[in-house]
Amino acid sequence: MGTHARALLEQHTENQKTVLPKTHSEVIARYQEKLDAHRASVQRCDKRWSSVGYLRGGLFLLSIVPFFLAINEVFGVGWSWMYLSGLLFFGFLVVAYIHEGMQAELKRASLLVKIYRESIARCKRDWDEIDVPKIELERNQISLSTDLDLFTDSSIFKLLGITRTPLGTSTLKEWILNGAMADEVKQRQEAVKELAQQIDWREDFQLTCEQLGAGQSGPSRFLDWTQSESWFAGRQWILLLARVTSVVSIVAILGLLFVPALPTMAWWVTLGGAALVNFLLSVVFAGSIHDVFNQVSSRANEAQHYTKLFRWMESFDAKSDRLVHLQQQLKSQESAGIGDIDKLQSRVWLANMRRNGILFLVYVVLEFLFFWDAHALWWLEKWKTGSGKHAQKWFDSLGQWEALCAIAKLAADEPDWVYPDVILADSQEKTVVEGKQVAHPLLDPSRVANDVQVGPPGTVLLVTGSNMSGKSTILRAVGANVVLGQMGSVVCATEFRQPTLQIESSMRIADSLSEGVSFFMAELKRLKEVVDTAEQIQSENNPRRMMFLLDEILQGTNSRERQIAVSQVVRKLIDLGAIGAISTHDLDLGTTDELAAACVPVYFSEQFKEVDGKKEMTFDYQMKTGIAETTNALKLLEMVGLGEESR
Repeated sequence: MGTHARALLEQHTENQKTVLPKTHSEVIARYQEKLDAHRASVQRCDKRWSSVGYLRGGLFLLSIVPFFLAINEVFGVGWSWMYLSGLLFFGFLVVAYIHEGMQAELKRASLLVKIYRESIARCKRDWDEIDVPKIELERNQISLSTDLDLFTDSSIFKLLGITRTPLGTSTLKEWILNGAMADEVKQRQEAVKELAQQIDWREDFQLTCEQLGAGQSGPSRFLDWTQSESWFAGRQWILLLARVTSVVSIVAILGLLFVPALPTMAWWVTLGGAALVNFLLSVVFAGSIHDVFNQVSSRANEAQHYTKLFRWMESFDAKSDRLVHLQQQLKSQESAGIGDIDKLQSRVWLANMRRNGILFLVYVVLEFLFFWDAHALWWLEKWKTGSGKHAQKWFDSLGQWEALCAIAKLAADEPDWVYPDVILADSQEKTVVEGKQVAHPLLDPSRVANDVQVGPPGTVLLVTGSNMSGKSTILRAVGANVVLGQMGSVVCATEFRQPTLQIESSMRIADSLSEGVSFFMAELKRLKEVVDTAEQIQSENNPRRMMFLLDEILQGTNSRERQIAVSQVVRKLIDLGAIGAISTHDLDLGTTDELAAACVPVYFSEQFKEVDGKKEMTFDYQMKTGIAETTNALKLLEMVGLGEESR
């Protein structure tokens, strides 16, 4: 293990001593303390960075003055002025190097401020303060995402979305949408438990991901490059010519320094000829070569940050099977893993010298004397031939690791939540979702919890109640927690058990003027998709079971027809072996012939209290057994001034 890896391991061991906050308020207090410290650090760094920036600019301008004095031999001491100019320019380079380091320190502190500010916002569910990568959904994924707030402005993805590498984000997206089977969930849970304990390690890992996050295209272009044909295919003569001109340049330089017997002009002409050839090669081919460099690393420090992430993974003292497996993906009998990545980083650094503000002039000299780009590209191509075929699994492992860290952060931030018992639904296990003190995970800590059970097959949870009393919220709470549970995450409950499920929903249906579809027809189309999915799952003997969540469906028709239609749809879903819940204002729905024997009725209700001689409506959001006995639509009309008394 290298020196850097050992240092990371020592830091990891030290981080194990960190005591995790035990309550939600302690979590927020820790984040606030970190935020205040790094905000102060940003202010200090900004002041120092500005001061050194003035010094850097001043030294550069001062180095120009004696240079012009040397050219004009002022006071007849040209070389003395040149030495002074060189000394000042050297001082400029030293200060520039220090200034670049200070800029990196300032950026690091600023990113830490962002991390801790957003961590507090996630704990408080202050969604407007949270920035996440943009997610593109396929058409068939939009309905469920909208209904359960998977990728909306206040969503499961925002709650978890600390991922910054494109593969980490795509992995998290796939886990949210599709979940996993029971054995996979258990492996993820063990990995999450292990990572959740390493709070400082995870934050350092997240910081490196944040450094990659802004303005980078991700590894997709790099991975395409690892599978592509060599740039030199059919162009070997360019590399050969670059090597010849390099030898000529080296011989000419040595001749100028150590062979005074030959005329100096001859050496200069030789060197100038080589430089001219390299200049012409650069004019013609440097653009396409730089395109390849950009595929490998779109920014100068991108490879460095990815290498650091791989080192974090390698140095972690993993115990869980999933994390050990991901570490093994970095190294196999055919691949040196981190060793190969180190070689790539050094070669990327050589290829990206043109982007380095300090070394740009060095790059220009090397380009003219040796056609540097061709040699740098050849070193990269040589690495691709030997190690490029392993790159895909390296980045796949990184994406999974980052997604697991996102889930682990949620587990550490919500110490009162639990890991659900996720089982494979089969003939030996009941297809039931049941939990104690289940609440909606996207609501703030003042949320109200209820004991909930959905299933077994042959039953439907019928939720009735007044407007705004909590009917829709309990359906979304069940759905959101099932999504979290199937990812391998903790859920917002004190106990939770679920089978592996395919969730289908119809909650937030909207009409579409662009497609000429009315609200009622849009609902019917969505319900048809739900039923079709249930039929497909049954016909394929799918190991997953289906859970449907239907909220106030078919509102676009009269009450009598709605009752018949809803009864038929729900009866069909029950007959197909699906479990589910439906909310409704139709208090007689549970008495229909189709649903009377299947309904498990629960309800929410409002309460009224007298305040200054006026009645005020309140809700306790507590679920009760039975059918709702009251409605509140007319009372709400009166409260907003539209009732009988307002005429």
